[in-house]
Amino acid sequence: MDNLRKGQNPLLDALEGASPLGIPDLPGAFFEELRRHFRLDGSGRLLALWRGAGSFLSLAGDFESILIADPEPDRLAETMRDAKRRKIDNAILLKGGAEVLHPRLGRFRLVIVQDVFLRRDRMRRLFYLAKMTDPAGGVVVAEIHRCGPLVDWQKAALEVLHRLEGELSVREPTGRHTAEEVEQPPPFRQTAVFTHRWTQRQTLDQTIQGIRTRLAPSPGERSLEERLRNALREAHPSGVLEEQLRLTAIFAK
Repeated sequence: MDNLRKGQNPLLDALEGASPLGIPDLPGAFFEELRRHFRLDGSGRLLALWRGAGSFLSLAGDFESILIADPEPDRLAETMRDAKRRKIDNAILLKGGAEVLHPRLGRFRLVIVQDVFLRRDRMRRLFYLAKMTDPAGGVVVAEIHRCGPLVDWQKAALEVLHRLEGELSVREPTGRHTAEEVEQPPPFRQTAVFTHRWTQRQTLDQTIQGIRTRLAPSPGERSLEERLRNALREAHPSGVLEEQLRLTAIFAK
């Protein structure tokens, strides 16, 4: 992988750097800490802006209503189907990215934002977050990173992406800031850091789908899927791919 060039394709830069491949599921320990730290009791509203925001359906019982925002329509549609299967009727789904972060949405007991959506106008958006929360509410800014060096299947996936580098474009480039770099911002009285490490196991198809969601639609999409599937099968014949991940979250009040 030494021949991969940095600085030319944001996706390759992100995946070769600290970002996980695909869209990881959020760990249960994160939700348990949210409940404990913010003393969630079924009242108030939640706003969650996240790639793969359907994970926050698990908090539906902890609020009067939850507003879930995700920029990817396919994932949002799957979240809607999941909510219907689980008979969750207090979830509102919204397609969008950082543009949804505005006080006109009203106030929330808790706002959770993936750090990548704060990559531009960071301080202005942090002030927005502060204005969007109830006086006793809070804000969480979090991100997931890969731990340790690349394993064989990750190298194989990156090699495929490298070969198609000129044909691919990214939906939304990853910012240079990470949740670990968020210092205590002026709008908040206090902050606390929560970290959690775990091993994620996904099927080959789940991993490919996660990689695709980072890319803009293109005519070569089917070819990309086929090349990724062949490369991943060769690198890891079992079809179950493991990735060591770390979530870092700033809990602010």
